[in-house]
Amino acid sequence: MIRKQKIMAVGAHADDIEVGTAGTLLKYKDQGYDIVYVMSTNNMSGGNTTIKEDGSKETVKESPVDMMKLRKKECDAAAAVLDTQPIHLDHPQRHYNGPDGSQIELRYGCDLPEGVKENVPTIVTAYEDAASIQKVVDLIEEHNPACILTHGIADRNVEHLTTALLVTKAFWQAVENGFRGALLHWRNDYTCLGEINTRWETHVDISDYLDQRMELLGKHRCQMPTADDPDHGHRLRVLKYGTVCGCKAAEVFTWVRRYDIPDLDTTENFYSPLIAELIQNSV
Repeated sequence: MIRKQKIMAVGAHADDIEVGTAGTLLKYKDQGYDIVYVMSTNNMSGGNTTIKEDGSKETVKESPVDMMKLRKKECDAAAAVLDTQPIHLDHPQRHYNGPDGSQIELRYGCDLPEGVKENVPTIVTAYEDAASIQKVVDLIEEHNPACILTHGIADRNVEHLTTALLVTKAFWQAVENGFRGALLHWRNDYTCLGEINTRWETHVDISDYLDQRMELLGKHRCQMPTADDPDHGHRLRVLKYGTVCGCKAAEVFTWVRRYDIPDLDTTENFYSPLIAELIQNSV
């Protein structure tokens, strides 16, 4: 029998997967794919943003413990829509909120904030740690996805960048072990590293999933309290991509490696629907 097709999406923070590829995941979940939803950081940094009665935003800086609980709870809600559960690698972020609300940088040899596991490298250095790489290799080999989606390496957020490095290093190690799936980086429409790094090679048409995409993004209320706004930036961004790609809305990617079709004497000598669309839309 042909194996169940899977997509593995790896984001640095709660809401990153939704920002980069929610429409693609929703579309192909409906076509029978299983979703493997992976968070690289422990989500201990940041704030909780709410909308006040007068329409203004208010952001409260939470403690690391409260921030982790809140953002992981929101991950649970988002992953449930995709009929899955999040996998947390729990690499500490590079900073967190102190008791007085100040931002404290996590440095070598410093005391760890409450709730942070010992002997786990921060996401900034995880891609250099053999055990951290192997953990991602193990996930890839366990789930054997047709496709892995993660951040691009030209992202101006260093934790996005280093998540991409971690996943990409693990991917090539899995390939050496016989993994045949594809890896793609999702793209941003802004970067501090030059216009060429905003370009893409392929896309997925998510025209029928735009509203569902924004509803899924809205599960991360502490970061996206206005996701239902018709002029929300993340809605406009995929509409802009759609205009260029010849559809209403699109999510865009660059290839790291395309899917490797197995030998013809196996039962898997075909492109699955997602890979077929990505190849058809490649430029």
